[in-house]
Amino acid sequence: MDLFSQLAELLSGWSGSYADLVFSLIGVAAALAALLPAPKEGQTAYRIFHAAVNFLAMNILRARNAGTRK
Repeated sequence: MDLFSQLAELLSGWSGSYADLVFSLIGVAAALAALLPAPKEGQTAYRIFHAAVNFLAMNILRARNAGTRK
């Protein structure tokens, strides 16, 4: 048995039939997070949306937009 089939079995056992959905959601959120501009001052609703997309994309502490670095 090769590594990829073992990994597929592990993911299937871990998350059942939802693995494809979960990884697709992460991929779409990562692509969307790369395209969205950083929120500006006073954009509270957009700031919350942007934070949620970054969380779903697993952009936590590592990937930041150029405008948000300090």
